[in-house]
Amino acid sequence: MSGLTSSYFRPVEILVALLVLMSTTSLNFETKDEPKDFLEVESLKGQLNLDTRSSMDSLGLDEFRPGAVVELEIEAESITTSECDICSQDPIGVLLSGKVNVSNLKPLDSGTNVRIEGYLNVTHLQEFEGDMIVREWLTIDWDLAEFSTQWDIFIQHEPAKWSLENRYDASLVVTDDYTKSRIGPVIYVEEVLENSFNIHGCLPNTINCDGINREEINLTTTLTEPRTPRHIDFANQWIQYDYTGVNQSETNNLDNVKNLFVIQDSSENHNPYCMKGLEEIESIQSWEISGGGSSTISPMGLWLTSMGLPSSSFNPTNGIWTETDFSENGCGAFTKDDKLILGISNLK
Repeated sequence: MSGLTSSYFRPVEILVALLVLMSTTSLNFETKDEPKDFLEVESLKGQLNLDTRSSMDSLGLDEFRPGAVVELEIEAESITTSECDICSQDPIGVLLSGKVNVSNLKPLDSGTNVRIEGYLNVTHLQEFEGDMIVREWLTIDWDLAEFSTQWDIFIQHEPAKWSLENRYDASLVVTDDYTKSRIGPVIYVEEVLENSFNIHGCLPNTINCDGINREEINLTTTLTEPRTPRHIDFANQWIQYDYTGVNQSETNNLDNVKNLFVIQDSSENHNPYCMKGLEEIESIQSWEISGGGSSTISPMGLWLTSMGLPSSSFNPTNGIWTETDFSENGCGAFTKDDKLILGISNLK
């Protein structure tokens, strides 16, 4: 990692990039046999060629020149937990783990060539009520030497979010030879062997990429019959912290995550939430989030939707965004009527 400085990797950019890689392994494929069966992803291997400025920016690599290559080798496993104190139903989800290497990284302000070798662990859990998702938890643990980081995210869906059972069919057009994205960037899905598919095509907002003569994505997914979920410990517990005696002051541990929102006026109506087990708050800040101007948070949403991926979106309206700094953690909480709706935690 010669020549790499932490300023090249702002936390929110790492978060968006890892969400993209995590979601790519969550495809559900329908078999051609009757009655209809569904297979789940067992592993995914391949690379992303970031040859254009827009493709680099799509993964948050705007501090580097075009030409980076992302190689990944990910295993997927179904999981569940019975240790959620606020849940009516046991959450279920997927555990992803494997190698993610980024090579040919050339910073804009130097002539160095950087290669990053890391290991990724992602836990994604959802609580269902019928076909509706009421809560989600996401933990992204990125093991990258001195640049290692861990993100924990909580979403309370109000109202509950409809879980489409057939996102894949709705998002892609099936022909005799291949399946192609209906809208958005060009994505092709082709069966190469039994229970093995090749996904190739383009990232969003790229020019002269048709997915055939030039492609930016080439991933091979191996599928398997649905497996019995493995029980795991549940560590993503969020609590409200007491900020008595803490003066409002600048927070830094979440970097520019607040830019995901349309921030309005500063507020003293603090609602500090974070992961359970932390020490005292060191600094705190809050802002109002209005209704009309707020944006939808959906990292890489267009690409994920066009591929039939579970691209969770969140629209923050009429609430308070509170950031708190602990000694090694930064936490952000979007609350409405003092209730936690979205929580983001970063452990550096």
